[in-house]
Amino acid sequence: MDENLSALMRVVGEEIAVYRDLIEHARSKTALLVRGSLEAILESNKTDETFNVKLRILENELRRLCCQLCQALNIALEEFTLLKLAEGVGQPAAEELRQQTLLFRNLVEQLKRINQRNRKLVEGSLHYSKGLLDCIANATSSYESNGLFRPYSAAHCTISSKA
Repeated sequence: MDENLSALMRVVGEEIAVYRDLIEHARSKTALLVRGSLEAILESNKTDETFNVKLRILENELRRLCCQLCQALNIALEEFTLLKLAEGVGQPAAEELRQQTLLFRNLVEQLKRINQRNRKLVEGSLHYSKGLLDCIANATSSYESNGLFRPYSAAHCTISSKA
């Protein structure tokens, strides 16, 4: 069990390191979104994919270790959390698990806030682009086949003179 616990703490530590890198990457992505550099954003998306692969590998290893620890400690897998695990192990390991859990939770919250800001930037850009496309689409109907503006028909007065 001690071996599995050590491996679990190592994996959680690696995940924390990846999340720290991911937070820095998300912050740099904010700057890219503000600048609007499409090529840099596409390259940044490739880096996102690399982070996702790393996290998926770590999550699979974490799941495997959690299953083994659940069996060793008679904890139902559905009820397993790192804090629940901390209740079933000795003091030095329990305190480290609690600290890593809090740190991990804080990192996830930071990343969530940054990603929400980035999502708003992307949505704003899409809204702006849609507005420009609508403007262009409406402008094209104002042209005649010779390229000149089509004259607007005179506006009809809808206000009654008796009012």
